[in-house]
Amino acid sequence: MTDPFAPPLDGQLTRPPAPVPAGRRRRTKESDGGMFAAFAAFWGAQMLVFEPVSQMLPEYEHTVTALTGLLAAAAAYPLATWWLKRLPCQTHPSGRQ
Repeated sequence: MTDPFAPPLDGQLTRPPAPVPAGRRRRTKESDGGMFAAFAAFWGAQMLVFEPVSQMLPEYEHTVTALTGLLAAAAAYPLATWWLKRLPCQTHPSGRQ
């Protein structure tokens, strides 16, 4: 009787490769551009909102500024990815993509 845990005679692994988890998404140029746009919108909203809010609502200046930045980032990410997906595909001058 052969050992069930012994490696096969041909030396090849019999176990299939581990599948990629279903929840993982690939990083693409569009998603990277969307993240940059979200970061820029968050930062820009904070720069524009902090000074007026600190004068009008001094006790809530950080909360209002953070929520405004998050709202701007949440709006910028899907808009940027949608716009970047609509751009025509550019090929490399040598013909590669």
